[in-house]
Amino acid sequence: MSSVKRFMAAFAGSEAAHGQTVVGRTKRNGKAEAKSFIVREPLTEKKVALHLSGGQGVGAIPINVENQCKFGAIDVDDYDLDLRDVVRRVNTSKVPLVVCRSKSGGAHLYLFLRTWVDAAILREYLTEISSALGFSGREIFPKQDTVLLERGDVGNFINLPYQNAENTLRYALDENGDALTLEEFLDTVEKKRCNLADLEPIMLRNAKQDEAADMKNFPPCMQRIVAMGGWELNRNIGLFHVGCSMKKAYPDAWKQALEEWNTRHMSPPLPAEEVAVIQKQLDKKDYGFKCNEKPMADYCDKELCRQVRYGIGSGGISFPTLTGLTIMMSDPRVYYVNVDGKRLELNVNELNSPREFQKKALNDLSIRPQMMKDADWGILVNKLLAEAVEIDVPPEATKRGRFLEHLEEFCTGRVRAMSPEEVQMNKPWTDKGEHFFKMKALMDFLKKKEFGEMNHAQVLEELKRISDGEDPMSHIAIRKEDGSRSTVRVCKIPAFSHVEVEVKLDETKGGFVPF
Repeated sequence: MSSVKRFMAAFAGSEAAHGQTVVGRTKRNGKAEAKSFIVREPLTEKKVALHLSGGQGVGAIPINVENQCKFGAIDVDDYDLDLRDVVRRVNTSKVPLVVCRSKSGGAHLYLFLRTWVDAAILREYLTEISSALGFSGREIFPKQDTVLLERGDVGNFINLPYQNAENTLRYALDENGDALTLEEFLDTVEKKRCNLADLEPIMLRNAKQDEAADMKNFPPCMQRIVAMGGWELNRNIGLFHVGCSMKKAYPDAWKQALEEWNTRHMSPPLPAEEVAVIQKQLDKKDYGFKCNEKPMADYCDKELCRQVRYGIGSGGISFPTLTGLTIMMSDPRVYYVNVDGKRLELNVNELNSPREFQKKALNDLSIRPQMMKDADWGILVNKLLAEAVEIDVPPEATKRGRFLEHLEEFCTGRVRAMSPEEVQMNKPWTDKGEHFFKMKALMDFLKKKEFGEMNHAQVLEELKRISDGEDPMSHIAIRKEDGSRSTVRVCKIPAFSHVEVEVKLDETKGGFVPF
């Protein structure tokens, strides 16, 4: 099998569409500006070969029309990421992930499967793996459990590695953190292919290690940070976070438990006076967990944390994670966003307003997110828009496309003028490659078609656009009944290409055949 076919087999996914990204300038933080969009065509050998040879890069959509996947990925798009440390974490976990450098210098951690599995189940596994590796909160591909195919949705794509394979910066890494060639990468994919059932012993082993440490009732972030060697970063915030859990576990002896934790798991332990300050703060009232602070955020698993005895509980973090905004470039535009992996369709008002979003989520997903302040909601939406992917639509799905469809019908339909004089009868006249008609006649026709999306001025602007910027208003000469001539003010546009086929009745077959 050729390298192109092996590559396509590795990233088998949606056959309805694929992604492309046009990369612009590189910003000061090292991240390249990019515009991403969906192409409603399957990935072909030709497109993949072009990708590998240095042409237009492509992306694959992991989820297919049956909402199943054969590969998934964790996108660790961190600034100044230590890729060798990522490889070390993966090696330690024993999870058969393939680590690839992304175009921005981050890492894509791929899981390749032997069989197709439900996207929702794969997302659960990858979410847990991401948290266990210390990459909680990073984007998971597939980004959704299901796609809204009947609404024109196709899902989100991930940019593929080995673009310009001979000189690529999007390469896979071996277990030592060294770059692999394309062929070595494809061999590694085959070697590491697995079934989801193969991951169960790995998950079970990690769970038993946690249980042996007598921490199964505590938040997963605490368990996983200890498993990775203990707290080294943000120890004060970390100990405060631990204290919130200790107050739940040991209401009468939490201060002593916190001191013991500091001694055993903080590296190095905080001085006694700093521990005393934290104890004094926690003694005043019941504070919330520091789930959004590092390093806890990197190991967070909020769904699991709600289930453990001394975790955040059902009343903890309640605002869902929003990812993967896709914009259907219709008129009006339609927006799709992943809400904790559930696909939600929004209009512009529902995307713009936190209150309207809350109503939509309650109606469609049966969840009622926390109410955000408008300013905070604006920041979140702007971030989603900055990374949004566009889906082109057929012309008839846009306001302009619908107008042009009606305009062509008006100009080339059955009711047409046979002479310039009939323009006075509100009929369009075609002569020498141009259509002539009265503006009122067109507006009346649009009204009859129940097309009220453009007013008089907007229609004139579209006619000007059709005429390559020329003023569409003109005059034609007509002959009056007394033989004299006068002029009529009309619109003039280039004629539509329109082929008429004469037909005659085939009496022997009872049908029509072309002349």
